[in-house]
Amino acid sequence: MNAISRFFLRAKHWQIFLLLFVFSFVAELLLMGPALSAQGSPQRELWKFWLSTVVMIVPFMFAFLAWFWSMGSFLNSIAPPRLRMNTAFFQFAVVYPGLYVFLALPLFAASNPNVIVVILPFHLFAMFCMFYNLRFVAKSLVSVETAKPASFYDYAGPFFLLWFFPIGVWVTQPRINQLYAKAEGLTVASVG
Repeated sequence: MNAISRFFLRAKHWQIFLLLFVFSFVAELLLMGPALSAQGSPQRELWKFWLSTVVMIVPFMFAFLAWFWSMGSFLNSIAPPRLRMNTAFFQFAVVYPGLYVFLALPLFAASNPNVIVVILPFHLFAMFCMFYNLRFVAKSLVSVETAKPASFYDYAGPFFLLWFFPIGVWVTQPRINQLYAKAEGLTVASVG
């Protein structure tokens, strides 16, 4: 397990909340304010707007996806062998949205409406990957905690908590911390 995964698995709920929500929100305000208030040609201001959006969204996406990668990989590794899910598509589904955001944001800045038609299938697939990531982590979490196969009814709560992560991180991350502490033979107080 690498240092990034250990950080996300040991981090307290408030640390994840700060990293993913508060810092991103503050960065957005700091970057967008000057871009929107500046005087200049509309095309130049549009590019400033898109550049500030890329600067804000790309680090957020990579942190968010690293959190999911860490949780999903860890939970699947500690699940009983009969309950482990295939990680090949999960790993792809975590990487794809990050690449998509990084490569697609500049295309959205183009004034050509045909770009949207071309990029729409890639966007929908990125959305599918994000929902798959939510499902993988939620199902793995419940399967590890109960040591039984989980149906959607069983993991719907964690699924929606992860989907609405600014709220769900307060419930989900302590559960991850407890499982990580147990797997590492630590006390919960020493994790973080």
